[in-house]
Order: sequence, then C-alpha cells, then structure tokens
Amino acid sequence: MNVLGIETSGQTCSVAVVNEEKLLAEKSMKGPRIHSIRLIPLIQEVINDAGLEVGQLQGVAVSYGPGSFTGIRIGVATAKIIAQVLDIPVVGVPSLEVLAQPLMGSARLVCPLVTARKGEVYAALYDTSGDMPVIVFGPAALELDQLVGLVRSTRRPFLFVGEAARSCREFLRRQLGTVPDLAPEALHDPRGAVVAELGLHRLKDGKGSRAEELVPEYVRLSSAEANWLKRNQGE
Repeated sequence: MNVLGIETSGQTCSVAVVNEEKLLAEKSMKGPRIHSIRLIPLIQEVINDAGLEVGQLQGVAVSYGPGSFTGIRIGVATAKIIAQVLDIPVVGVPSLEVLAQPLMGSARLVCPLVTARKGEVYAALYDTSGDMPVIVFGPAALELDQLVGLVRSTRRPFLFVGEAARSCREFLRRQLGTVPDLAPEALHDPRGAVVAELGLHRLKDGKGSRAEELVPEYVRLSSAEANWLKRNQGE
C-alpha cells in the first residue's frame, strides 16, 4: 500500500510516501506561512521521487491537530481533495503522536509540547515502551502552571519533545527544581514520514474514512470561532 503523509501542523511542511516495506521519498521545508506556497509542489515532488504516478497512491494520512489552525486547515483540506479525487481512504493522525513515535522504546513518558495561543501549550503524554505510542493523557491545551501540575502529579520520568519543549525548559527548571530531559534536537520537528507510517498502520487496521468524514482536531476554538460565539451568545 502506497501512502502519502502530510505534515503541516506547525512551521514544518513535510511530505512523504511510504509502503509496507520502506520510506520511498520525503521532503521537508520550514518557515512561516510556507504551507500555502510549497505543499502542493512538495507532494508532486515526493510522488515523482518515489517513482510513482499520483494514481498509484492507495491512501492519504494527514497530521490533523492540535497545532497551528491555519496549517492544519491547509493540510486537512489538501488531503481530503486528494482522497476525493482519487477515491481512496484518508486518515487523520494526531500531531502530538507524530512527535512521540520516533521515541519508541523510551522507558520514560514522552510529553510532546507545541505552542498554542494565549501563553498555553498543547500537550499529551504517551507511553512509548511498546510497539506504538499509547496515549496516557490529552491532548489538551494547558497553561504552563497546569503543565507543571501534570508533571508533578504523574510522578514518572518525563522526556519532552517538540518546539515548545525548548522554549519551556527554563520555566520547567525553575518550577520543578531540575533540568527537564529533552529529546535530541533533530526530533523536535514533526516529519511527514512518521505521519505516513502511522497512517499506514491505521489504514491497514481499517480506520480510514471517506474524505468528507475527516475533520481537524483543534482541541480548542480558534480566535475567530471564539469571537463569533461571543458576538452570538445571546441569540
């Protein structure tokens, strides 16, 4: 099964094609507002690099949140269009799981952290001791004090990963009294290859859906949605 993976939940735009045997091709770029410009060309490039025609894709996987509202919308919309045009299944993969999966085999709980709005972070906890990440907590949008409370209450060793893990490290050190352990630098940016691999497992398990059934996982309302509710809450 040839599966296209799309990652646009943050500043990294990453696309890959995998099958049951190996990674066929992957391309990544990083930068603000890059998804609307480079996503479609990257998809065509990785399909060509994989030695395939577009019609040979048999599934699409997309990182569907939480993360950047704009990035998620672009990625999910693109995945749905491809799935609809080719009449193939599409599957959403949690963005925080994409960060946790490369750390499989860790004896510690893995805590992906991604910057949210209003001083919050998107966070989750995964047990990565087995073959696939197992969710223990979340995903949730947490204030930093809530994140500290989560760490203290869990009482198990943590390994932090994700772009917000680096920026939160000093705050966590001050609050916890110890320097938090971070994943290797190369693992803080999510990869399309991981999205494709996780999507492949889900598709083989029959968890794919039709394009119109896939919806993003924002975890909380966007600013535009929140403002709309405030304006219309009396109606």
